[in-house]
Amino acid sequence: MTRTADVDQQAWNRYWTRWAAEYDEHQLARLALPGERETWSRTWRDALPEGTRTVLDVGTGSGNVALLLAADGYEVTGIDLAEGMLEQARAKLVGHPRPPRFLTGDAVDPPFARRSFDAVVSRYLLWTLRDAPAALRRWHELLRPGGVLVAVDGQWFAPEADASATGPGPATDRQQHFAEAYDEGAVSHLDFARADVEGICAAWEEAGFVDVRADPLPELLALDRAHGVAPGHSPQLLHRFTARRAG
Repeated sequence: MTRTADVDQQAWNRYWTRWAAEYDEHQLARLALPGERETWSRTWRDALPEGTRTVLDVGTGSGNVALLLAADGYEVTGIDLAEGMLEQARAKLVGHPRPPRFLTGDAVDPPFARRSFDAVVSRYLLWTLRDAPAALRRWHELLRPGGVLVAVDGQWFAPEADASATGPGPATDRQQHFAEAYDEGAVSHLDFARADVEGICAAWEEAGFVDVRADPLPELLALDRAHGVAPGHSPQLLHRFTARRAG
């Protein structure tokens, strides 16, 4: 039987659910450090035009981007397929001044009507998309005319990253699980896993977006170098990709 992207997606959902608490623990620890919350808030705010109100956070994970944007005054909905991640996200809603909604949903085909949002955002999601062209077309449909798409991501499967994915010493249980969930067969279903900046921008333009650009984020690289990154990772220059649906 031919291995399909849908089968791999189920394995990816199990991986992110199993390690959701550990993942979120690292994310929250980083947000508590000096400059982190302010820098991330500015990273998103500078890319969202004045008048932006409704925001869809695709692949929201443990919800930290959605929570940050909601605290800044946006009306945010976050979707994910990993129920463990959504549990982490929902646990943080109590006492939030403007709680976002967290719903089960596929980033490739979000369950919303056309022209439902002023902005679609994501962080560390692009590389996980099993059908990036379909996802981009769908996100384009979800945006109102003049709406924006904003994504922060890196080249996680660049050759040098592949070589050092587990770091020195024996692999941890999580690193071993990642290697199983994202083996070469699985990565072959991920259009952006090894795509460079130019390739991502070209795909966005092909999906109908205009004013596509990719801005390097040296401030975030400096924070990674100062505060450390998750086990199995190394600091790298992230880019903020932005584009607009024509008005």
